[in-house]
Amino acid sequence: MVKRSTPPLRPSNRFVTARGFLAPLALACLVLASGRAEEPEDALSPAPTPALPRQELRVGVFPEPPFDILQADGSWTGLSVELWQQIATELGLTYAWQRTDRDGRFAGLTQGWLDVSVGPLTITARREQICDFTHAYFSTGLGMAVLAKKPLEGILGLGILQWSLWRSVAKIVLGLLAALTVVACLVWICERRGNAEQFGHGNTWRGLGAAMWWAAVTMTTVGYGDLAPRTPRGRLVAILWMFTSLILVSTFTATMASILTAERLSGTIVIHGPEDLRRLRVGALATGPSQEYLRTNHVSFEPLLVDALFEALHQRKVDVIVLDEVLLRYQVRTRHPGEFTVLPLRLDSELYAFALREGSPLREAINRVMLRKIHEQPWKDSLFHYLGSEGVEP
Repeated sequence: MVKRSTPPLRPSNRFVTARGFLAPLALACLVLASGRAEEPEDALSPAPTPALPRQELRVGVFPEPPFDILQADGSWTGLSVELWQQIATELGLTYAWQRTDRDGRFAGLTQGWLDVSVGPLTITARREQICDFTHAYFSTGLGMAVLAKKPLEGILGLGILQWSLWRSVAKIVLGLLAALTVVACLVWICERRGNAEQFGHGNTWRGLGAAMWWAAVTMTTVGYGDLAPRTPRGRLVAILWMFTSLILVSTFTATMASILTAERLSGTIVIHGPEDLRRLRVGALATGPSQEYLRTNHVSFEPLLVDALFEALHQRKVDVIVLDEVLLRYQVRTRHPGEFTVLPLRLDSELYAFALREGSPLREAINRVMLRKIHEQPWKDSLFHYLGSEGVEP
C-alpha cells in the first residue's frame, strides 16, 4: 500500500496580510511609548513654588572665615553670606542679620528667634533631627596641617639648621663626655703608679689627659695601642669600658638617626589614615566634626582653640593639627603664609548648607535658586577670591 503524503497547511492570504499589517503597527506603538518614557526633563512642567513669607526674616550668622566674615564697619561678607544675599535678592526676601554663637545657630531655629541660619553649617544626621537643611552649596573635608619646611632645609634635606636638632645632639655629647670623664678618672687612679710612664709621670693633669685619650679611642674602637692599662685593676676597668662603650656607641647612632629622621620629616609628614595619626601628637578643636572623627577612630588629640592650634604647631607641641579643610586653608593663606603646609588628603567629607526651621516654606524656593547660583561664574569667582586656586573646582 502506498501512503500519500499530506501537504503542509499554509496560512490563508488574509492571515498573512493581517500579520504583515499588525507587526508594523505594534512597532510604531512601542516607539511612541518609549518616546513618552524618555521625554526630556526640560519639557516637564515645574511644580509651583510655595508662597513665601513677606515678613522680615531673621538670619543668623556666626563669625567664622571664610564663610561668615565680620567687617570693621559691622557689615558681613564671606562665601555663605554673599550666596544668601544673591538668593534673597532674587526671591525678593527682606531680612536682618543676627549674630549668634556656635550653639545659637541651631538653638535660634528651634526656639523661634531665627528663621534662617547661614552658619557656616555642616549637614549631620543629628542636626537634621532639629532643623531642615537646604541643598549643599559647598563640599569639603577634614584637612591636616604641618610645619612647612624652610627652603634651605629642603636643599640640605636634613634640617641641620634647626635649633632643636643641635639641642638634642648637645645632650647626647654631654652624656658621652660625662661617661668618658668617669672612666678616665678610674683608669688614671688605677694606673698612675703602676703605669706612670703612660699616664702622666706623676703629673695629675697630664695623666688625666692621657686617660681621657685612651677612653675616647677605646670607645670609638679605634685603639691606636699607644696607651694601655697594665695593672689588674686597670685592665678590669678597661674590659668593662669596652663592653659599655659598644652599647653607648650603638645608642648614640640610633638616637642620631632618629633625630635626623624626625627633623627631615617634620615638614613632609605622610599620613594615609587614622593609623598614622595615632602615632603623632594631634591637635584639634574641642567641638565639631574634627573631634568627632578623631574620637570615632580612637585617635588621641589635644583640644584647643583655632589660634592656639597654630601656636602649638609652631612651637612643636603637636605634630599635626586636624581642622575643616577650607577653614584650614583660609587660615594658612591669610594669617600664616609660608609657615604651615596643608596636606592634600581629606580624612572625611563634609557638606555645607543653610539651616531653616523644621517644615519651613522657604526651603523649596531657596533650593531652586541655590542650585542655579552655585553653577554660575560669580560663585566660582567668590571661591577663588576667598580660597585661591584650591577652592575652584576643575
